[in-house]
Amino acid sequence: MSKELVFKSVFWSSLSILGVAFAMLLYVSYQDYVNPKHVFGSWIEIGAPNYQTEVLRFNEQGVYRNDRLISTNFEFDGTAITIRTGNGTFVYELSGTFNSPQLKRTQPTNPVQRFIRQGFEHTISDQGNNAVQLRRSALSEHFNQK
Repeated sequence: MSKELVFKSVFWSSLSILGVAFAMLLYVSYQDYVNPKHVFGSWIEIGAPNYQTEVLRFNEQGVYRNDRLISTNFEFDGTAITIRTGNGTFVYELSGTFNSPQLKRTQPTNPVQRFIRQGFEHTISDQGNNAVQLRRSALSEHFNQK
């Protein structure tokens, strides 16, 4: 009977230790997943004219748009970045792939904005392929034809 009691206590103790270790592993993994270091750096707007391209920069001090501080903090939940400024709330979602990290603005919805992390610009095919530029090009061709 005492061997059975020792076996049960060793079994339940081992199971408890494994459970706590697994919970700690999950917690540490989640904390790394939502760590804002994954979005730190510069993000360059895709599809905007060169003279009007926005650059967002995230770092420990806050969020900068075109080298101007717009917020001293932001929230990152692993998939979305929420920025609260005097002009309202902006939400950007991570999209793209590991080899081509991108942000898409989801709030406000207009105008549509997409950004790519600096250093990965070569992974997008054509930066001038947005709807406004295509419409302008079509109108220009239409009126220039004789």
